[in-house]
This record gives sequence, C-alpha cells and structure tokens, in this order.
Amino acid sequence: MSLFRLRAPLAALALLAAPCSIASADDARTDTVVVTHFDIIPTFADQALPLLKQFVLDSRSDPGVKYFTLITWAPTTNHWQMLEVFSSQQAFNRHVSAAHSIAFRTAIQPFVGAPIDERLYTINDDDHDHR
Repeated sequence: MSLFRLRAPLAALALLAAPCSIASADDARTDTVVVTHFDIIPTFADQALPLLKQFVLDSRSDPGVKYFTLITWAPTTNHWQMLEVFSSQQAFNRHVSAAHSIAFRTAIQPFVGAPIDERLYTINDDDHDHR
C-alpha cells in the first residue's frame, strides 16, 4: 500500500480537527468520513476528470454534506480521491442513493481500471476538546 493511500484517510480526519469548544452530551455528533479512491485507466483520464468534478459539485448540495472535495496525488494523472464528510451515516446513505450518485457511478464505470475503493470512517465527538 502506498504511503499516500495511508495519508488520505488521515487527511480527511484532520479536516474535523479544527478548533472547537467542548461539546456537551446534548451537542454530541457522529460524523461519517468517506475516502473514495478512483483508479482511472490512463487513456481515459481526460474523459473521467469532468465527471469526477461534476459529481463533487452536485454532491456538495446534498443534505447532510459538510465537506466534499476531489484531490489527487501530484505525480499521478489517473488516480483521484474524494474526501467526504457527512453529518451522519443516514446522510451518507441518502447521498449514495441519490439519482445523481447513481448516474455518476454508471457514467464513470467504463473508465475505471480497478474497483472503486470507498472506505467509511466514523468520528464520534461526545465531549472531546479539539484544541
């Protein structure tokens, strides 16, 4: 496993580590962090990138989306990761079943060179200080 693939989930988790006050039990939240890796066949990278970018734009307005972006590892031209933060597992479930998500998965499929690697992580903030 490449060093980058180990760092991507950590980068997503760091997004949630912004300074905040101590949360009370009533303010507890459970965020769902998703890191999705796309390995695109190199000859299709130019066709796949607009689909990836449009999906990010479409997804940012889904209910419960806190953060949604596309990143890449600079030396590669055909590997991308989506870093996504949802307010809950239910928000993620609604997102993946949305019409635009299903259409995107169908449209991107001919361009992928390996199975799409989607990993879910849960952040439980009960009463932890993030300073």
